[in-house]
Amino acid sequence: MKQCLLSCLLFFLVHSSFSQINYIAANAVNTAGTYTDLGINGTPIVSVSGSYDDDNSLPQNIGFSFEFNGTMFTQFVLNTNGVIKLGAIAPIDALLVDALVSTEENLIYPLNRDLMGGVSPEYRVYTSGVAPNRICTIQFKDLAEYDLIPAQQQYASLNFQIKLFETSNNVEFVYGSFVATSATEKDLDVAVGIKGNTAAASVNATKTATGLWSSAGFINGAYTADAYTMRYTVLPDAGRTYRFVNAPILNNDAQVSNVYTLSKIPVSYGAPHVVSSRIENKGVGTISNLVVTLTITGANTFTDTKTVPSLPAGDVYTVSFDGFTPANIGNNVVTVSVASDDNNNNNSLVVNQEVNTDTYSYAENATNTGSEGYGAGAAGMFVTKYALTGIAYVRSVNIYIPNMTVNEGKTIYAVVLDPAGAIIGQSASYVISSGDLGAYKSFTFNVAPFINGGDFFVGLAQTADAVQYFPLAVQTETPARAATYYRVPSLAGGIAPSEITSLGKFMIEAVVSINALPVKISGFSGTLQNNNALLSWITYEKTNDQFEVEKSSVAGTSWTRIGTVTAFSNVGLTNQYNFTDAGISRGKWMYRLKIIDKTGKFTYSPIIVLELKGKSLFVLDQNYPNPVLDVTMIRYELASDALVSMELYGMDGKKLMALQKGKQLKGAYNFPLNTKTLAMPAGKYMYRMVIQDAATGEVNTLSRTMTVVR
Repeated sequence: MKQCLLSCLLFFLVHSSFSQINYIAANAVNTAGTYTDLGINGTPIVSVSGSYDDDNSLPQNIGFSFEFNGTMFTQFVLNTNGVIKLGAIAPIDALLVDALVSTEENLIYPLNRDLMGGVSPEYRVYTSGVAPNRICTIQFKDLAEYDLIPAQQQYASLNFQIKLFETSNNVEFVYGSFVATSATEKDLDVAVGIKGNTAAASVNATKTATGLWSSAGFINGAYTADAYTMRYTVLPDAGRTYRFVNAPILNNDAQVSNVYTLSKIPVSYGAPHVVSSRIENKGVGTISNLVVTLTITGANTFTDTKTVPSLPAGDVYTVSFDGFTPANIGNNVVTVSVASDDNNNNNSLVVNQEVNTDTYSYAENATNTGSEGYGAGAAGMFVTKYALTGIAYVRSVNIYIPNMTVNEGKTIYAVVLDPAGAIIGQSASYVISSGDLGAYKSFTFNVAPFINGGDFFVGLAQTADAVQYFPLAVQTETPARAATYYRVPSLAGGIAPSEITSLGKFMIEAVVSINALPVKISGFSGTLQNNNALLSWITYEKTNDQFEVEKSSVAGTSWTRIGTVTAFSNVGLTNQYNFTDAGISRGKWMYRLKIIDKTGKFTYSPIIVLELKGKSLFVLDQNYPNPVLDVTMIRYELASDALVSMELYGMDGKKLMALQKGKQLKGAYNFPLNTKTLAMPAGKYMYRMVIQDAATGEVNTLSRTMTVVR
């Protein structure tokens, strides 16, 4: 049993076997180049019907023998939807708008989508040079994106070429001018790549909507997350070239394709740190007992090896090494390597790492390759998960703001979330200025959230605006590491963040410290009693003067002060405060505290949300005692007869057990929870109650956290 557990910890297998053609993503190249229009050179290509919409051409001559997918081709058929099929047989379906879904074989598609003719469209083929180094250029000129609603058409003119190279059998896509329309911008997914017999036997370019064309990467096989996503505010630079290099398929070819580690690691808080690496079998034979080595040099040294027992052709393993604990401040070089094989060009990968006193980061110290944001009128959070050893306060969050003028004048702020998604730290709102673009902006917390070990989230909160903007900078990471990047489509918090692996690497840093800030607040919570909102909080007084209680609708667009509570003068002591918002109306309400010190400086507490749903009201008190050594009591009160469900969860959001379920009458209840009988280890837990009114069917949910000690 022990050996099985160790194996499960060491390896995570993603079975993504793919049929292979003589092209692989690792050999593909994204480079700058020159776009030269063919002019009158070569021969115009006319589709069978003379249409520029959903049609095929007659077979066209390449001008030499071109090897692809194990076959020599001398002809191709052009399809008007941005694709050619090698050979003399036309695609059966002229509406070839998705090469990867189609059953058609031997396809080359620089921009595969439903296209049509623009103002002066043309297709042309031209073979230049002399044997054995001739080049066949196939040009798609002045095409337009097709849309059922013409007013929503995004592109008025698209110009691009395919180049087939004699002898090397390389394929290039070269992009010319793209002209956008004035329609409302939206994202368009296209296919960009080459395909053999199946979608699995393909190599495809991929990028996010806001990623530059120069940032595109390549994957083997069909798209699993983002396709190649276009947006007309991010056009290709003239001559942008994607090159697919023909290479022999080898029998024994292991590749180190990714190294997942922290680029910045705080020496006292981020260890032991587990480095992991994605290992792929690029050959056609099974690799047995593959030794994978982690080597860290520089300010710190560390070495570890793992063995992959069997790696079939096309399979992928993610190898996790033993935890690494740096002792010295400085720069490390992190290298993952495999033994020599038939292709030593992909046997190692190097990542630079900075060991410092207080900062976490996954992103390198470089500019962003893409930008992300919520849509017009929408709001939400982008957050990154870090793990902390010991205890510390989050002093600040550093966020790289993309250099896009649309971000100027928009309001953002930083947040810290606990593992369940509750907001435990929030900076003041900030309006982006031109000087913030293209750089990291630091957001501080006067009331620093306290982290008692384990996972926590830090990130960017994007407020709603009538104009879509993109305040989050990202860097390419394909595929993105697991359990790291998340989003929350709300500013209220209180819900578990959703993992997102298709946007890339978030440029968000966390700065931590063992030292507390002048004002420490904890336990800000609220309950409903009848139609009253009962708020309470605890502080450790230093220089605090007063608290202003603020309230907003769940949209959070406008906050109103509803009361002021004067701070006690008990400097250096822990104090309990309460406030009642009486007679609230039905709906969701957000509450926060404006915490003002004696100098007039202020900061904000985390936000809590209460929802009044009418008759199906209940009160759920904090369990007592808390922390819990043995037995604790959970008290709750029902305003009417109801179906009651109580469940226990870990702080990672996983359900552990059902504590009770059934119909109960109106009244007050005390539920004893014996943590020893339930064999609950020491740690933090959440219990959640769901109440359904027996008469109206209305549902209400409340949850509380508790700590078990041993």
